[in-house]
Amino acid sequence: MDSDEIRRELAAARVEARRLAAEQQVWREQVSVLFEQARDAGLSTDEIVEALGLSGKWAEHLRRREARRAHVVTPQFFFGAP
Repeated sequence: MDSDEIRRELAAARVEARRLAAEQQVWREQVSVLFEQARDAGLSTDEIVEALGLSGKWAEHLRRREARRAHVVTPQFFFGAP
């Protein structure tokens, strides 16, 4: 295999990697929407992860996301003396 063939294969691999990255981004967006819908329907994060068949890494990401959401508290402002 000469260097020109290798360059062509590398360029093709780059194009394929970009295509796969775009597909993955679309998939992540779809999963995020499904996650929100399932959460709104009352399913737990563990149930959602199991139903989607997600990896441990994704499951942990979703659990952290849910924990952050649960801990977000809007500040309360008091005007005048309490």
